[in-house]
Amino acid sequence: APTTTSSSTPPTTAPTTTTDVTALAEGSGCTPGSTTLPDGRWFGLVDSADATSVSFDLACWFTGDPAAVAAAQDGEESPPPNDYYIRNTNPMLRNVPVAALAEVAWMPNPGDPSTVEVVGYPEWLANRSARSFQPPVWLNIEGGEIISIEEQYIP
Repeated sequence: APTTTSSSTPPTTAPTTTTDVTALAEGSGCTPGSTTLPDGRWFGLVDSADATSVSFDLACWFTGDPAAVAAAQDGEESPPPNDYYIRNTNPMLRNVPVAALAEVAWMPNPGDPSTVEVVGYPEWLANRSARSFQPPVWLNIEGGEIISIEEQYIP
């Protein structure tokens, strides 16, 4: 009877690694692990605002190499134009209280970053609705309240 021999070597597959790019988001990141934002610096969009609180849509802000990786993972142009990328995949809105003396670094003309002015939160609130474009912001939270907001210039 004929004998058959075979060398059976299992196929090898190269290990694949996926970079958890969310850990490279700037500020305090974009995955706080709860519905309440802890103290820190958080990036996102103001959905609505009133005299005592901001409804905030948390997002991820990336620049440089992390921006290129995040954009590629999302199927977007990589590296992204202007070396920044915004990822906003969670629709959750967070209601964040505003401290009584909170200040805002805002751009009366969001297309011109040289127009930045620091004003009290009530003045910003009164003036922001007149603009057609609302830039994303950075919330600085201490003691569970917004102590300052900085509008982010988007080229």
